[in-house]
Amino acid sequence: MIKPRRWIPTILLITGGLLLFWAALVSVNPLLSNYQIVEGEYLLFPQQVNLPLPKIASIRSTEAAPQDVFFSLVYSPFTPTPTPTPTPTPVPAGPVTRLIIPSIGVNRAVVPLRQYRDANGVIQYDTNSLFATNSRLDLVGQTLTSVDPGQGSNIVLVGHNYNMGWYAWEGVFVNLKKLKPGNDILLHTKNGGVYKYKVKKVVQVPYVARTAAELNQHLQYLGPTSDERVTLVTCGGAFGSWSARIYVVAK
Repeated sequence: MIKPRRWIPTILLITGGLLLFWAALVSVNPLLSNYQIVEGEYLLFPQQVNLPLPKIASIRSTEAAPQDVFFSLVYSPFTPTPTPTPTPTPVPAGPVTRLIIPSIGVNRAVVPLRQYRDANGVIQYDTNSLFATNSRLDLVGQTLTSVDPGQGSNIVLVGHNYNMGWYAWEGVFVNLKKLKPGNDILLHTKNGGVYKYKVKKVVQVPYVARTAAELNQHLQYLGPTSDERVTLVTCGGAFGSWSARIYVVAK
């Protein structure tokens, strides 16, 4: 006769206990789940949550909501619209107040050159006002029909040409014809600007017959131009008769 082994009842007893414990867990788990959702002990906010949660692929993309993308780019507080910098308004240079020509030693004040009508009713420039006096040297005149530096046209400056035998002074432009291409001309303006030009040519135009054809040659240097330049003007020819005009053009 075979005797039953003593450890078999023990195994049966343990197995039965485990089965009972598993059955208890299965029955209690739904109660615990319902309790947590209703009471909200493990939720971060009180709103009801529809389960299951949506998958990542089901959330709307930016392609599906272009208006949201526009709003985030234009109105996002993290990307403020920069304030445009206003463009400063350029300050006009104003009329010329001083002329400097280093190569011939000219450093002289410039004033507006007034006009008047002579006895025949012809408009003339008041060049007599530029002559030296006991209190100052010759002045340079800027014609009222020319422009100021920076305005892109012809700046016409007039000065006298005479030697020290006249009035015991020397005309400001007595050495104007000695200028060469490449020499510097500096203009100081009323508003503090300094404009630099270089001599391009020095010419002497006859002023004898004063016909229309002859006057037209002078107007080529005295009239407005399509580019910015400085034109210096003085008398030329034999002393006293002044049968020509000297023009220096600088750009």
